[in-house]
Amino acid sequence: MNKQIIINGSHNRNGDTTKLIQEIYPEIASLKLIDYTIEIYNYDETYSDKDQFLKIINQLIEVDKIIFATPVYWYSMSSLMKIFFDRLTDLISSQETIGRKLMGKKVSVITSSIGNHLDDNFFLPFIETANYLHLEYIGGKHYLKQNNV
Repeated sequence: MNKQIIINGSHNRNGDTTKLIQEIYPEIASLKLIDYTIEIYNYDETYSDKDQFLKIINQLIEVDKIIFATPVYWYSMSSLMKIFFDRLTDLISSQETIGRKLMGKKVSVITSSIGNHLDDNFFLPFIETANYLHLEYIGGKHYLKQNNV
């Protein structure tokens, strides 16, 4: 199995991040967080029936590599991606059995923006979350918006 999936954290379904994904990874399935209901993390770790976080996680269990794609908003990942990452902590506590199924998967990050203002610190939340969940972080790459993207 060498299956991959892209988690698109853009708020714009057809924006620059989506265009970038289509340009550099046309053959890889992409999942748009904007199309799912993901409730914000709460300390009780209880969520309504509308919450679809585990539906996404069950798709991730079936792949070998996860590519996180996010536009850069004010020097950070999108709020959709941040909510998703906050919920990943559920997978160590209340959803440990499911979380263990993600261990060892490869993860990488691509970002898009109109400015070249990122340094390696931008990728720190991705790196540390990968470490926390025992995933293999294999790198991040920033793409500047071009006239054709």
